Amino acid sequence: MALSIYWTALFVLAPLVALAVGHQIVSRRFLTSKPEDTTSARDADAKGFCKTFMCVYLIVMASEWLQSPYTYSLFRDEKQLNERSVALLYATTYASAAVSAFLTGYLADRFGRRSACLASCAIHSLASLSVKFDQLEVLIAGRVLSGISLNLLWTAFESWMVTEYKARSLEKSSLALSTMFSIMTTFNSITAIFAGILGHYIVLASGSKADPFFAGAVLDVCAAVLMLRTWNENRGAPRVATGLDDDGRSPESDADEKTHPERIITALKDRRVWVLSFASCCFEGAVFLIMFFWSELLQNAYDREHPEEEGGSIQYGVIFSTFMATVVLGSVLFNFITRDTAPSPTTEKDAEVGEVTPNLLFGSALFVSALSLLVAAFAQRELYLFLALLLFEACNGVYSPSMGFHRGMIVKDSGRALTYGLMNVPLFAFIIIALGTTGSTGAEHRQIVFIFLAMLLFIAALSIILALGDSDTHLGFQQVSDIELEDADAAGKEEAPGNSTN
Repeated sequence: MALSIYWTALFVLAPLVALAVGHQIVSRRFLTSKPEDTTSARDADAKGFCKTFMCVYLIVMASEWLQSPYTYSLFRDEKQLNERSVALLYATTYASAAVSAFLTGYLADRFGRRSACLASCAIHSLASLSVKFDQLEVLIAGRVLSGISLNLLWTAFESWMVTEYKARSLEKSSLALSTMFSIMTTFNSITAIFAGILGHYIVLASGSKADPFFAGAVLDVCAAVLMLRTWNENRGAPRVATGLDDDGRSPESDADEKTHPERIITALKDRRVWVLSFASCCFEGAVFLIMFFWSELLQNAYDREHPEEEGGSIQYGVIFSTFMATVVLGSVLFNFITRDTAPSPTTEKDAEVGEVTPNLLFGSALFVSALSLLVAAFAQRELYLFLALLLFEACNGVYSPSMGFHRGMIVKDSGRALTYGLMNVPLFAFIIIALGTTGSTGAEHRQIVFIFLAMLLFIAALSIILALGDSDTHLGFQQVSDIELEDADAAGKEEAPGNSTN
């Protein structure tokens, strides 16, 4: 029996992912590591901390990735809901996430980040079990819970990690905070690959697309138990920073005690925040809508080309794994292109003139993703449609670290979580409005949506290059260069008592 294009793609991409990630790990360990005599107990603590966090984080993400490929198909095909009802369920998820965005961060800081992560596991488990029922009211309640857990997943786990990183003074170790985020992105995508394959075989064995949701609930329980055994509790204060510069410094001093409304006003005065928010709304909105449409798109293309296989089904889990594999390759591409443009006092001009800056790479990813959506909008062949979606997911792999880089540089630590939450509200509103237009027009509607998204991404690419080209990236190089120059200058002087960096 001949392999499908999806299995073929996975067999091609899997070795490439293994080689790319392996090369990245070897390069980090042998080319950038410190001499053996400079290692310290703090480095061992950093290694243990990374392992402790990643074990829980990846289990939680595996629960989410088990379910993602089957959400639409479960509601549309197995439960026989019409497309408008499925859109309502999706819109309910994002409406719940938008409404809870302002509250979850405060509650996590007030009652503890570990408690919020435990709540995320409990709420997600209940949302997963809700798919056992066929009543629309129960499914809607489950989607409300899913939106709350999604918001906690995006905020509480990262907040716990950053706060614990600071509390242990790991900025003085060889594990930079930026490296920690890079590890999270890479291994999260790899986890998604294996989760997609596992989900495929669970559905194959049980015959029901609800069973990956039940398996996800089991993983949530395992993550909660492991969290209780290995994680400390930490809480925030109104001005606790949610991140540090790579050199371990916090840009804001303890004197910066702005209230939340003042932080909102300060953030909204920066036009770069608006540009990033618009780019996030366009691209991440496209990601979510593709998650809604891709299974039906590929299934329809398969049915057109294989009319003799009545009732035949595409391999949803395998396709999802190929998507995640291309995300990994895109992320590795970002690291490869930008690693030699790391700002320093001696390479600033070369990086600006002769290298691909993160800003240019960011805009290019948005531009190419727009082209891929135009191809997907008009493609009739199953292969061409699949390749267009793969190209979009590769751009997703470049987009994620690009957005993280720029947000980390532009948004102040004192109001980071609040600003991130505000930046997500237009995204959720965009998704809800887009899903609300979903009717019975089917392929024609999806084509219009893809064309509209492509136009928005073209505008977003142009906005990023024009608005951030002269200020954002250049400022980032200059700021880091200034810090390095100050550190180099201070290295030859005695440090005055009481002037050490916290």
